[in-house]
Amino acid sequence: MNAWDGPRRARPDEFGEAMRFTDLVFRPGQTGRRILQRQYPHAYREGAAFSRRLLILRHGGDLVGCVAVHPMTLRLGAARVSVGGIGIVGTHPDRRGEGIMSRLLSEAIQRMRSAGHAISVLAGDRQRYGRFGWENAGVRIVYHMTERSLGKPTAAERALRLQRLRKNADPAVCRRVRKLSGARPFGIVRPLGDVQPLLVRNGKETWFCQEGRRFAYVVAGGSERQNRPYASIFEFGGDAELTLALFRRLLPRSESGVLSVVAGPNADEQALLGPVSTGWFRMADGMTQILDVARVAQQLLPELRRRAAAHRVGGRFDLQVAGNDGSSQRGSLDLGGHGPIHRLRLDRREMVELIFGCLPIDERFGAHAGISERARRILAGILPLPLHIQPLNHI
Repeated sequence: MNAWDGPRRARPDEFGEAMRFTDLVFRPGQTGRRILQRQYPHAYREGAAFSRRLLILRHGGDLVGCVAVHPMTLRLGAARVSVGGIGIVGTHPDRRGEGIMSRLLSEAIQRMRSAGHAISVLAGDRQRYGRFGWENAGVRIVYHMTERSLGKPTAAERALRLQRLRKNADPAVCRRVRKLSGARPFGIVRPLGDVQPLLVRNGKETWFCQEGRRFAYVVAGGSERQNRPYASIFEFGGDAELTLALFRRLLPRSESGVLSVVAGPNADEQALLGPVSTGWFRMADGMTQILDVARVAQQLLPELRRRAAAHRVGGRFDLQVAGNDGSSQRGSLDLGGHGPIHRLRLDRREMVELIFGCLPIDERFGAHAGISERARRILAGILPLPLHIQPLNHI
């Protein structure tokens, strides 16, 4: 008799066991019930729909591995991309080294492809997940603010009424935050039902301010997943002056007189934060895997054609991706215009770097045999695309 059961989707009656298992794996020694679920309530909820997001593996009846696949839609300028977000990749501490993680991730990749996802994203160790096809990608900019750079709150700012969002959050405030989030050109498309659990959770506190028709909000949190003292601003939005006023009011509640503000590649955010920061750095926004290169090319086409028109370039491209196991995928990309078809031959991680990477194409692929010089000149103006997952949506 085979003692293995899975990997398979969890049943609703297994959800609580899976949450306790993830606490054992990721929060060892901490006391409390379903710690990880309280920190990510938007992603782990009771109910059949959320139980089906979990893939579990049992051996001899015992739960030995678990991984979650969260369906998301990524907004990338004019494009909308179907994403499978990976979370809680966990193996029982006593069963590590037996290939359990490999079995779970291989199954997750196949299921994401079957579900129609174009890419997958996760936050994790590059050496650990790189062999499965994930690579550093995307854009995250972290700004540092101090009282010297930001300034002290004015008398008018000190008089502002700041309100902290509670668990019984006003639906009107949640709708307003969702509208502001949805106006950004890069980020995750958020269902309204996700907004409240994203904003009110362990390790995060959301403050907002309304002055007449003006509105702004800030999501702050401390280190080590503690609410306070504040160390970071994970998200903000709304009226620019009110946003800066919120920063000034919250800065005294920071741990060391410094706030790290996490932002994406939006020009408006950079224009607001740059002048009031002591400095900033740019980094990869997690890891990405291209699950289906033909699907990626199709879903990105509206934004790529928009960029191609803006840079007055065009061309047709044949994309071939080689896997480590000898497999290959092909896709095509037509940006308009005439001329020969440009053939690109890359491995899985190189294709991620080409489309979503952190480095300019000429810097990363300056003399790469898989991309001709002419193809590089055409693509350098439109790629890589600035993929960004808001920190609140990281799982």
